Amino acid sequence: MKYFLISLTILTLFFNACARNDSKFIKATQLVKENKLEQALRLYNQILKKDPAYTSALINRALVYEKLGEDDMAAKDYNSALKLAPKQVDLLNNVAVFYIEQKRPQLASYYLTKALEIQPEYTIAYVNRAKASQMLNKNQEAMQDLENALGLEPQNLEIILNKAILDYKMTNFKAALDGYSEVLASRKKDYKTYYKRGLTFLMLNKYQNAFDDFNAALGINNAYIPAIFERAKLLFDQGDYEAALADLDTLKTIDNKYAPSYEFTGDIYAIEDPVKAVSNYIVAKELDPANSKRYDAKIKLMASEKGRQAVINKRLERI
Repeated sequence: MKYFLISLTILTLFFNACARNDSKFIKATQLVKENKLEQALRLYNQILKKDPAYTSALINRALVYEKLGEDDMAAKDYNSALKLAPKQVDLLNNVAVFYIEQKRPQLASYYLTKALEIQPEYTIAYVNRAKASQMLNKNQEAMQDLENALGLEPQNLEIILNKAILDYKMTNFKAALDGYSEVLASRKKDYKTYYKRGLTFLMLNKYQNAFDDFNAALGINNAYIPAIFERAKLLFDQGDYEAALADLDTLKTIDNKYAPSYEFTGDIYAIEDPVKAVSNYIVAKELDPANSKRYDAKIKLMASEKGRQAVINKRLERI
């Protein structure tokens, strides 16, 4: 998963090839834009066979290899490019993003720090280093980098969103709420951010606000499973079991292999219909064998009223 890297941080380095008057390079970059990766790769191979030191072609070929899942080849091209252009900050950033995606955040942080030493006002490097720091559980350092990025681009909604996500992770819920609200003021169709703000409202015990945000998310995308599931939990918490079951039934029509929906349905039926509860736990167990012990325990609890009440109480514990 690329997290915030997709829209903000991956710089496709289609360098200006006109200075080298290389028509093949221009054609190859166009093929990449058209997602004709194999054809582009052939052209980059031809270019680099003739001129192995063509840095721009090396970088672009590395990006193509990444898209094709050829990570070893991508790493090889990035290393070759770094030898030719060790102070190219965009290259350093791209290499760092590559290592973030390879789950090697310490190495990514190293290259991003080098980029920032060369260009201290390189906003994207701060954002990416924040991601690497989070992967290393260095949330305070990540926050500092995001604040540095915001100092450079205070209106950048992607950075504001990333900071809100980190604020939520660090339990700074009021700050997260402010960040999500600022994003939504400009992105009124951003259903994922409505969902995230809804979760934040929950943490602040503002249940009606959370309910409204989940509804807003579903008004934009009525098939967004996380919002359906959270709304079902809120409805259950409010004692509206039929509405909660209706949401879970809707969720199952969207994704009939989503195990949590069957477990939750079982928990609701545990109140009055242990047979239906058991049947749902069995489906959940089949879909999620890694948690078989939990489902087996719930199935056993359905044999007594005390056991069923224990399941219900556990479900209500988040209030």
